[in-house]
Amino acid sequence: MARLTPELIEQAGLACATTLRQLGVANPRIGIFGINPHAGENGLFGDDDDRITTPAVQRLRAAGLSVEGPIGADIILGRKDIDGFVAIYHDQGHIPVKLLAGREASALSVGAGVLFSSVGHGSAFDIAGQNKADPAAVLRTLRLIGNVPAQPAAASAA
Repeated sequence: MARLTPELIEQAGLACATTLRQLGVANPRIGIFGINPHAGENGLFGDDDDRITTPAVQRLRAAGLSVEGPIGADIILGRKDIDGFVAIYHDQGHIPVKLLAGREASALSVGAGVLFSSVGHGSAFDIAGQNKADPAAVLRTLRLIGNVPAQPAAASAA
């Protein structure tokens, strides 16, 4: 926990906002996950969110961003009014996204200056070359980073 700082979470929030704008969201709303269950419940489950996450959220708001948090991932992921999320650690974000989106999940990594995305299900080496792979997640990922709208099913079959 010593390496996690308000500055790192603030940087992640800024990178999230920048990327959402690149993807066409003019005024992004960002949700910041809490570190501890239920974002610490005001110290009931540790003070990490009070010390680390909350100051980052306050700085992001002071910079003019629409940010909510820290909020437990299990609560905020169900919200339809949030454009992007900042997960504090890998499985905190990937597990619920994969459960919600299934085999169509895409992971978008931001902050490196280029958009990098990968499908949530991995590279499927076990079925490579067998004409079994479903390309839906790859196509969705390419549309996401290319800011290309999805085509109707009939048009894509032509």
